[in-house]
Amino acid sequence: MTPEPPDIPTPESTAGRSHASGGFDAATYGDSFADVYDEWYPDVSDAAATAGFVSRLGTQLDVLELGTGTGRLARSLTAAGHRVVGIDASIPMLRRFEGSGASAIAADMAQLPFANASFDCVLVATNTLFNLADADHQAACFRNVAAVLRPGGSMVVEADVPAPSDPALDRLVSTRSIEPDRVVLTATIRDEAAQTVTGQHIDISNDGIRLRPWKIRFIGPKELDRLAAAADLVRTDRVSDWSGAAFDADGPHHVTVYTAPSG
Repeated sequence: MTPEPPDIPTPESTAGRSHASGGFDAATYGDSFADVYDEWYPDVSDAAATAGFVSRLGTQLDVLELGTGTGRLARSLTAAGHRVVGIDASIPMLRRFEGSGASAIAADMAQLPFANASFDCVLVATNTLFNLADADHQAACFRNVAAVLRPGGSMVVEADVPAPSDPALDRLVSTRSIEPDRVVLTATIRDEAAQTVTGQHIDISNDGIRLRPWKIRFIGPKELDRLAAAADLVRTDRVSDWSGAAFDADGPHHVTVYTAPSG
């Protein structure tokens, strides 16, 4: 049976808002994009391929998905026969969650509310780890994941490889979309030293202006490996994508598997 945490937070709670970085907290991204996420990012990742990759780690796994959002990946994972619990810090996201058999709760990736050794696999897909916008909380996430994994269990991280530094890209304003009654602009500031990108989608329509803020802390594969090692997780695989293609150090993307000690 899929493990459940004690005292599951309710939608009226403030779960997930326990840390902040420059006014951006754990729920900022989800709160900003919940109403448009599925519309704007329908093909952000291959859900079937993601579930297939996880299934190669074992059958009928207890899977914890961090940043589950509206349940796109959770649906594919449950369809593949896994028992899935998703967490998300954003209540607006969770109100749109449709996991087809998966369950979802409000929780912070850096403070997982589960007993030790509860899951066979923890999935952190689509740059979700970067939404923890400071180094301390990213490290805390790895420690929490290591605690909730069963012996021999796997943490699967999907992320972009950060682009090389380019001062010309540090401050940008671009046009995301234009419609007859709506324009969406994107403004970003990249801080190479802090490894952060702070952004706003400025959504302008006949109904007014809606700001959609976000902030990430990007980290490369080597730093991910250090965080994992500090949490006693061992890297056991790194490929370029969910198909399992060989990893290219100069490529833009990776999927990495870290494994908990067997005993």
